[in-house]
Amino acid sequence: MNKLQKLALLVCSGSVLMMTACDKNSDDAAPTADAKVTVKSVADLDGSKGNVYYSLSTGTQVTGADTATNKWDIKFTSTTISVNSGTSGTGTAQAQVVTSTFADLTTAPATGYKSDAAGAPAISGWYTYTAFTSPQHAILPVPGKIIVVKTNSGNYAKIEMQSYYKGNPDTTTPAFADLTTRPASRYYTFRYAYQSNGSTSLQ
Repeated sequence: MNKLQKLALLVCSGSVLMMTACDKNSDDAAPTADAKVTVKSVADLDGSKGNVYYSLSTGTQVTGADTATNKWDIKFTSTTISVNSGTSGTGTAQAQVVTSTFADLTTAPATGYKSDAAGAPAISGWYTYTAFTSPQHAILPVPGKIIVVKTNSGNYAKIEMQSYYKGNPDTTTPAFADLTTRPASRYYTFRYAYQSNGSTSLQ
């Protein structure tokens, strides 16, 4: 074998080794699946007949025997929003209310989550009751209050409550101020963002 042939063989061998090393690195690298945040709007979730159980991961209402399991994350009962843990359920969901806007809250807090306890719900302060201030005896979501939930599956979601009344009515109109023409209550309209990959990113 002459010198030229030996040199060609060395070059080819080096190329094969480099390709093998590259292939091995590609195989060993863990796939990165960046799950995108899902944003969902829910209109007129009907709570007029009692408790309404909701799964943030599936985006559906939970009914029947499943209400006694960890298949739901939050529950609506009149003006109370409960989480599935502590005194309210058998799950591990926790929550807190933060002061922010839906757009500005891009990362879920790392700490501060609570389960429901007797006399100390995890979710409070999301609405005001107007009493005798016009519009009288109304339930109005507080602007800049965002509910953050750590779900049963360990994922994070942020919720903005938008309306307590059927049809998400304009609460500044005379029709809403008049109790005889005000739309029915306990119809929940809200939007939420759900991160399915376990990270705290909400954008």
